[in-house]
Amino acid sequence: MAGDWRSVEAFDEAISVSDLSEVSHHLIRASDGEKIEAHLVFFTSSAFRLKVVDLGDRALTGHIDLADALRSAGCVAGVNGGFFHRDGRPLGLVIASGQRINRFETSRLLSGLIYGDARGIYLIRRGRFEDRPGIDALLQSGPYLVEAGRAVRGLSDAATASRTFVATDWRGRWLLGAMHARITLAELGELLATSGLLAPWRVDRALNLDGGSSTGFFFAGAADRSSVILRPRKAVRTLLGIVPR
Repeated sequence: MAGDWRSVEAFDEAISVSDLSEVSHHLIRASDGEKIEAHLVFFTSSAFRLKVVDLGDRALTGHIDLADALRSAGCVAGVNGGFFHRDGRPLGLVIASGQRINRFETSRLLSGLIYGDARGIYLIRRGRFEDRPGIDALLQSGPYLVEAGRAVRGLSDAATASRTFVATDWRGRWLLGAMHARITLAELGELLATSGLLAPWRVDRALNLDGGSSTGFFFAGAADRSSVILRPRKAVRTLLGIVPR
């Protein structure tokens, strides 16, 4: 599956040593020439903290811009967050700015958690999570895509959709990614588990976030670069971003 894909351009070596990098990375499938573009932000947990932005009832209006909301929260980058009900209520536990919203859930979909505190950022299986004071940002989502460097077995290879995800080498390097390319969860897991396709380093674990029409991406840019924005096609409830330590 992943062996059918190759990177159009090599990753810059600076990404592996930089605290913050953004790239628009392209892949091509050898069998049919299909091309996809992935928007990626690489960052380190030593330089950035996790930030969950809850849009609350404002999400139902559909008038909240992802980039504006992340900027207002002080985020230098971010993506859309976890899943939510039609009435805007989030699926699973959410902690935004220390405030707990909804509850911990055990449905098959919500198999992992991405969360942060003053010490660092963590991505773990639902069954390994130990709740404690001090967690100020958390999203329960799923499914788990990569574990111990390998694509998780049993991921769906049927439905294709746009995708949003978070990944780490579990050594302090992290990745937020989004793509408006129609791929399956099984394909995404394989791509992330294959070094050089979606990251220049070995992905140890990765978690799927709400994709499809919710897929969104933001990078604030720098003095010599403009912002990069991929807007969701529908309103979303939560956003997952990063702020400087």
